[in-house]
Amino acid sequence: MAVAGTLAGQPTGDAHRLSQTGDTTGARPQSTEATPATDETAAEAEPSQAPAPEPAPRSYRGVSAKVLKLRKSDWTNVWLVSFTHRGTSNFIVEPLDPRGAAQSAIVNEIGTYKGTVLLNEEDGSETAALKIQADGSWTVTLEPLSMTRVWSGAAVDGRSDDVVRLDPRSSGLTTVNARHSGSSNFIVDAYTENGEENLVNEIGSWHGEVPLPDGTILVTIKADGVWSLKKS
Repeated sequence: MAVAGTLAGQPTGDAHRLSQTGDTTGARPQSTEATPATDETAAEAEPSQAPAPEPAPRSYRGVSAKVLKLRKSDWTNVWLVSFTHRGTSNFIVEPLDPRGAAQSAIVNEIGTYKGTVLLNEEDGSETAALKIQADGSWTVTLEPLSMTRVWSGAAVDGRSDDVVRLDPRSSGLTTVNARHSGSSNFIVDAYTENGEENLVNEIGSWHGEVPLPDGTILVTIKADGVWSLKKS
């Protein structure tokens, strides 16, 4: 999973800041004697490659139907995408690949909508444009995964589609009490370094307890109503 790979190497909180802090007090002075280069010493001499900079957020707005073309440099990035729509009819968003072929819709709602979903979470995904069907005004905001809402306590709640990042990630046997008050799909998926696992796939109001996979980094929620997740 592209999303798991993107997040797996990202330290969070203070750990991330500490990992960027160098300690030079214990640096060894350079020897003045020439030392024959070996494969090992040559490898040590290689400068460490700096991590690629995160993509900057992108914001767009419009009215009615639109094919929103993305920058080519953004085609393969894993994005956190937030949408709003003010209308009364269908609001459907389909990613288009570089050949213009439509992929599965990432949003398919009726009327007013506000929610957050993932884009390009599958390995090899490329999105050249977003095909938007709408009868009202809409906004689109693309953000890097580091800006995902953090789930750091026992519980998290919200309304409509959302994405949350666990800090720290789950460890050992953990269960989640999930609850949804709505009339449409309620789908909860967990992402670990090993891939994606579906936790809940129901319709309408629902509550129950499910296991959270060990090492869960990210959780996505698809809902049309109020929802809550509580670890135990």
